[in-house]
Amino acid sequence: MTELMLPLLEKVAPDAQVITVSFAGMYTSPLTTDLEYSDADFEGVEQYARNKRVQVALTEKWAEVHNERGIGFYSMHAGWAEMPSVAKSLPGFSKSLSGKLRTKQEGADTIIWLALQPKDKLVSGAFYFDRALAPKHLMFAATGDSYTH
Repeated sequence: MTELMLPLLEKVAPDAQVITVSFAGMYTSPLTTDLEYSDADFEGVEQYARNKRVQVALTEKWAEVHNERGIGFYSMHAGWAEMPSVAKSLPGFSKSLSGKLRTKQEGADTIIWLALQPKDKLVSGAFYFDRALAPKHLMFAATGDSYTH
């Protein structure tokens, strides 16, 4: 869908932005070519993390491929927010951290911040958390070698 929108985004360049919302669980998931779980039993949370890893890599690739089009591409994660989807997919996690997770508004903060920033203050292809650049891979998580930057 994003690629189909590129001609429209170019019309509003240099103000055009694509913001991809990821999830902290992607830190545990390397980029893989087995997105259909042909080698293992399906596990929903792991699949979600895989898809979010793919989104971050794809956003980085779009920034490289379309760097001359005047469109900024950014990915981010909102932290763990107290939301029905978290309670449903991770009930034990949600229950044990009830009252300690971010609010929906706190989770949306960096998304809104990115949308309002002048592009010269951001890095296209970068990953953001809490209004700041953040690593796309964590040390010892074994995800850094899963694709080249």
